[in-house]
Amino acid sequence: LYYESFGDGAPVVFIHGGGTSHETWEQQTGALFERFHTIAYDLRGHGASDKPAHGHTFDRLVEDLEALIDHLGLDRVALVCHAIGGYVGLKFALKRPEALSGLVLVDSSARFLGADEERGGFSIEFFENLLSTMAADKVGATVRLIDDYFFHRDPGPEIKQVILQEMLQWPLAATKMLSRDAVEFDLVDRLGEVQAPTLVAHGRHDRKQRFGGAALIADGIPDARLVVFEESAHLPYIEEAGRFNEVLVDFLEGLAAQAKAAE
Repeated sequence: LYYESFGDGAPVVFIHGGGTSHETWEQQTGALFERFHTIAYDLRGHGASDKPAHGHTFDRLVEDLEALIDHLGLDRVALVCHAIGGYVGLKFALKRPEALSGLVLVDSSARFLGADEERGGFSIEFFENLLSTMAADKVGATVRLIDDYFFHRDPGPEIKQVILQEMLQWPLAATKMLSRDAVEFDLVDRLGEVQAPTLVAHGRHDRKQRFGGAALIADGIPDARLVVFEESAHLPYIEEAGRFNEVLVDFLEGLAAQAKAAE
């Protein structure tokens, strides 16, 4: 697993979404490392991490995260998770509650797939179309995905090109394997078991991980807080980076204050 580690203080691990990499968190790690210990890594099959022919399941991705935390000797981490990275975060929260100080779910959901928008996740039509177009023309399908779903307002060709280059590093075979596992992902009925303080951040205009799922997560996890980014679609940490960082720092500093008070 490739990772980048900067700074001291309370550890914050950033988990990217499907197809992107640690690079997607550049504005966050660059803003936070002077106050926190930031760790941004590439999921297996992504970015600069190995791309093995096996292990492309969410249970294995959780095991990878555990191995990274153990390797770095981290104690009680905060996880900042985007999209399907949130699936890893939720499963980790349920498996290792004692190792988690806080959870941030960014444009994610408690299930992968479903017809009703109120419970979030991917629509069935969107997912079936994505698989078929990726199989026929991965580059063209990825370009259309970025153009049609990632941004509320066009960020310009340079930003979209950077994201495209990130996403083309995820092998189609690995994408298909993880997608098969994702179809079964549904933790809606277990949200009440999440013990960690949780921040739910979601772009109002996200039609990929549909907005309805944000309210469901916030209602289902005890005392979770929902923050809506009104000028964003799927990537609020890019589209509204300044406000996103303010909200994130406020949440993380709150966790630090709680930990100090408990000592």
